[in-house]
Amino acid sequence: MTRIFKYVVPALFFLTLAVSQDAGAYMSGPNVPVDIAADGQFTIVIDPGHGGQDNGATGIKGVEEKDITLALAKRLSRTLRKRPGLRVLLTRQHDVFVPLGERTAFANKSRADVFISIHVNSAPKKDVGGIETFFSSIEATDDDARRLAAMENGVEAPAGTSASVADDLREILSDLTHSLAHHESGALAEAVQTSLVAGTGRENRGVKQAPFAVLSGAIMPAALVEVGFISNSLEAGRISSDEDQLKTADSIADGIDGFRKLTAKGNGQSDRRQARQTPR
Repeated sequence: MTRIFKYVVPALFFLTLAVSQDAGAYMSGPNVPVDIAADGQFTIVIDPGHGGQDNGATGIKGVEEKDITLALAKRLSRTLRKRPGLRVLLTRQHDVFVPLGERTAFANKSRADVFISIHVNSAPKKDVGGIETFFSSIEATDDDARRLAAMENGVEAPAGTSASVADDLREILSDLTHSLAHHESGALAEAVQTSLVAGTGRENRGVKQAPFAVLSGAIMPAALVEVGFISNSLEAGRISSDEDQLKTADSIADGIDGFRKLTAKGNGQSDRRQARQTPR
């Protein structure tokens, strides 16, 4: 696990964003201290994909992925905070750019039990639609998963360093392959995917694996969910609407809750907490 900190965790957090469950209020901005979760609280870090100069995918009528992911993440946080025993944090609360490594670094520092990165998909064919959920792996499930991961990871890659970045990412993911968090990430992705498909009625594109940089530094179960295709005019309209976002937020929350109950029965939650508190 030492390679995770060597290659992924930056020395400086320029943004830490927290949600106070008791007060129901958000905290945001640089140098905001991360309060350690009380015993018994299950901590969830929600990551709205993209932000700032990184718009993500652009859909019909100029709809941008970064705006949909932020709106949906806020709805999801409000939904989760209504449920007992949960502590919810966001990697960003505004339209700002947060480097990929700092997102999972924030989750690690927050001693999160779960990390969920929210995204909206895009495809050259305008009739492609549906939901798919990913967890980290060295090898991608298929060509589409490989293409998507390359597109997401490429947002920060400096020119001429692609080979080095790929090598570093491969070393990080090699460690993750043998970790408890990696194996439980598959279960988290499955729980969220199943709940989302049932709750929204959109096409089930399945649970997949791909080398996503935003997931690679997480030391807890982590998943990236693509809630729909912004390149599909029908889905773009739906995922931009308040009604659909509420339905989507409820479905993701149910999936996370289902995973929480599953891991609590198997004592996986206490194992992870003990591992996070062990000095490295």
